Amino acid sequence: MKGYAPGWQVRCTKCQRTRSASGVGIVRVGAWTWKNFTPGWCSSCQWLRFLAVERKPVPAQSASA
Repeated sequence: MKGYAPGWQVRCTKCQRTRSASGVGIVRVGAWTWKNFTPGWCSSCQWLRFLAVERKPVPAQSASA
């Protein structure tokens, strides 16, 4: 079952790998986080890590001439 967290991502605090928050099953509406960190499994590190829950960066708009 997938989560619901549009516009949010999780980042491993060790290897810096990012994934969509909803893709890893995080529900951001009424969810509990401690200082925007949550424990979770990093598939890159293959270890239980603290994951930073943060907004996805907005792509920069190019200047029109």
